[in-house]
Amino acid sequence: MPVFGIAYLLDAMIAKGESGPRLAELRRRIDNAMLPEAGSIHVEELADPYLLYFWNSNVRSTALALNTLVRVGDTQTKMTGLVRWLMRARKNGRWGNTQENAIAMQALVNYYRKYESQVPNFTATIKLGTENLLRETLKGRSTIPATKDVPMAQFGRTATSGNSDLTIHREGEGTAFYVARLTYAPDAATLTSRDNGFRIERQYASMRDGRAGAPAASFSAGDLVRVTLSFDLPKERRFVAVTDPVPAGFEPVESWFATTASDVARATDQEDGTEPRSWEDIWRRGTFDHVERHDDRVLLFATRLSEGHHEFSYVVRATTAGTFQAAAARVEEMYEPEVSGRTSTQGIEVKR
Repeated sequence: MPVFGIAYLLDAMIAKGESGPRLAELRRRIDNAMLPEAGSIHVEELADPYLLYFWNSNVRSTALALNTLVRVGDTQTKMTGLVRWLMRARKNGRWGNTQENAIAMQALVNYYRKYESQVPNFTATIKLGTENLLRETLKGRSTIPATKDVPMAQFGRTATSGNSDLTIHREGEGTAFYVARLTYAPDAATLTSRDNGFRIERQYASMRDGRAGAPAASFSAGDLVRVTLSFDLPKERRFVAVTDPVPAGFEPVESWFATTASDVARATDQEDGTEPRSWEDIWRRGTFDHVERHDDRVLLFATRLSEGHHEFSYVVRATTAGTFQAAAARVEEMYEPEVSGRTSTQGIEVKR
């Protein structure tokens, strides 16, 4: 049974006044469908094409689960994660369609009335060890955050003192929301691949007669080379950004140039690198809906990508002889950058 069906059934049992093991079993099934990550939680619904007739989507099912759990009075921690994901799933202030808009708004209003009706009036303090990092008094509702950047050297000094705990304390009434992120760059010339929620792989292959050959690392100057990025996602991702650095010996081929190379690029420049996809497939699985080509990198952006395997291919031309290092391709969720992935660095040779 889809999660939205379980939520509706639980609603009916609550309205009937039922209690006992059947109610607990339905709540267990809803809990098992929730996927927490990076401070948010969403429901990964069944990927059944027939459920599209019910306007099935992860947004809709997450909102219905939120609405149901608000009624049964679940913990605010879980509720907050669902709310955070729903708010981040919007594009231009809206969700995907009227069904999603109506159900999400209803769930958010019900959550607000039950869990956040109290107007904030408190002082929040954040400490690193015994040192105050931030002290802020908040009165009334506001979407403007108070922020504090801390250099790594300060963490090092605190660690040597024996107390490097990060503590958050609130004095007063209302709900305090906070997030802590660590931003760093690895100090290494070569990198191995990394999967922090995205598995990404990259291959280079020479093209002959419009077809790509086997993956290779050595090419001749003048060759057209197909670059294929493969993504494996354990769950749905939203607002995905990909950066693929172009090795110094290559140049991207623009698909709008009136050349033979651009004909190859147009045929290749699509997800899966095969036939054009139907609107139904794009609706179900998502797509890279914005592509940018620069001299040194190719950027991809997707509003939504479903769970499973995705590919994107584009064409470059080998132009300069030499041996080059291809920097790692990187992918992340723009609003949750801790959900990320990268390829390994690769050596590329272009022969005269």
